[in-house]
Amino acid sequence: MALAGVLIAAVPRLVSLGCRPPARSADTRAALLAEAVDGQWRQAAIERRLVTPAPIPLRWSLSDLAVTGSVADAVGAPESPPAFPPLPQQTRITEADLHAGGGRTELHHVYAGLASGRVVVVGAPGAGKSGTAILLLLDALAHRDRLDDTERTRVPVPVLLTVHGWDPNTCSVRDWLGDQLTASYPLFAHRGGRAEAAALVAARDKVALILDGLDEMDAALRPAALQALSDAPFRVVVLARSREMVQAASETWLTGAIAVHLHDVTAPDAADYLQRARTGPPPAGWTDLLTRLREHPDSVLARGLSTPLPLTLLRDTYQAAGDDIRELLDPIRYRTTDALEQHLIARVLPAAYAPRPGRPPPRYTEQQARQTLSFIARKMGKNRDLAWWHIPRWAPATPRVLATGLVFGLVFGVRKDEPQRVRLANWRTAISRQALRQALVFGLMFGLMFGLGLADALIERGTAPGLPMGPRQAWRNDRLSAFVNGLVGGLGLVFGLVGSTIWPTTLAWFQLQLTRQVAAVRLLPFLEDARERDILRTVGAVYQFRPAILQDHLADQATANSLTSSAVPRPS
Repeated sequence: MALAGVLIAAVPRLVSLGCRPPARSADTRAALLAEAVDGQWRQAAIERRLVTPAPIPLRWSLSDLAVTGSVADAVGAPESPPAFPPLPQQTRITEADLHAGGGRTELHHVYAGLASGRVVVVGAPGAGKSGTAILLLLDALAHRDRLDDTERTRVPVPVLLTVHGWDPNTCSVRDWLGDQLTASYPLFAHRGGRAEAAALVAARDKVALILDGLDEMDAALRPAALQALSDAPFRVVVLARSREMVQAASETWLTGAIAVHLHDVTAPDAADYLQRARTGPPPAGWTDLLTRLREHPDSVLARGLSTPLPLTLLRDTYQAAGDDIRELLDPIRYRTTDALEQHLIARVLPAAYAPRPGRPPPRYTEQQARQTLSFIARKMGKNRDLAWWHIPRWAPATPRVLATGLVFGLVFGVRKDEPQRVRLANWRTAISRQALRQALVFGLMFGLMFGLGLADALIERGTAPGLPMGPRQAWRNDRLSAFVNGLVGGLGLVFGLVGSTIWPTTLAWFQLQLTRQVAAVRLLPFLEDARERDILRTVGAVYQFRPAILQDHLADQATANSLTSSAVPRPS
């Protein structure tokens, strides 16, 4: 009865953990969401070097592509009430403002003052659309934070998401956004959290959506997505590649939107950025490169470094003492901008896994990293999100089923040397003290775990407040959830092991190692190490290649190697 007494004494504490938090107003929920979003993307901006040094200058102008309606429809008649009034301390945007174009500050003014509340940002591959989205979000949050309490309630919290997992034909944008908030932010990770998120989305001035990567959605779904976004009751900013947006807009427009086009980086701006981005002694030929950029703005080098992507690649991959950047000035070797970009992409892994003076040696060799990341990139296909729980799809399921059955057989097949006597049950044994004690303990555990939501409370406590759940935390929470459910079901550690998503993921990874498709590395430590080396980045609970074009480069390599190896005759 001692255990039962302990459980009974712990009931008040368990109740406080399992119950939903006190009712919170929409303004309070919005304030908590703003804090979480700011923490998430400020850290992302630091990792992507969008804060220090000063980022590459952002310039834009109205796009002449046929992707939206008229500017007059977007700004509305001066005498008519706007669909979205200007945010506090902002003015209504006019046609003259839009035709003037501008930079980072002016883009935020457009977001905050456009009557239609609809903005499309287009640009070439590598033009810095994702960085633009992050900077716009941080500017919107900074503006919100500068206001007093009364004005702040009228400013929506911008949420930056990708289109991953959204089928606009089966799920409305309101439901999808509510689901994303619930899955991504711990403040909604409780009973009733989904309803809180849905109410926040439904309120007109509480959230705004910045949607990055529409071009990564299936082409057949893009027009439906634009139509769904047109009906959204909140401000919307969509970022996409120019060509894909033109294709989607040929069927339907984002109603009331204006489209702005991101400019190329000028050669002087590129040289200035590279100069202030250095964090150590420059490689040989650094002065020659900057001089070439400034004095020859029409050269292949200047055109090749005219977008943020190659600029950041050059910044990150020419850091070793033995690097000689003068090779980029060779007009024969680099006759085209594509050749220059491919050279910079090819330097990413060698630079990331090279030993550096004063730093611990890399945990993995470049060959291990290349083999593993190339396989992962090929398996991801066109999907930009690497979710570790999808890895079991990459290996046959039959060996995992057999392994799982073997584990259960070994555990539950263990018997004592002497068989237990079989005794017929009767009413006296059924109501014995031991039986009642076991029933009481099991009933208390079951009721407290599920009736009061203790399992959810334990998982929620494992997540750092203010930040969304990352891949590593998702891994830990899955393990904890399965363990708690195993305890409640009476299976304990066995169910905690086999009943989690981690179990098939670990087995699948072991299968891939046995077939030598990936190197002999532990999955999560390897992915976290790649993140620390700026090969991967995290967006919520998933990883992404950084930059995205690196994924395409490695996938092409893996496909070419696979074709080459399959063409080599094997000995009988």
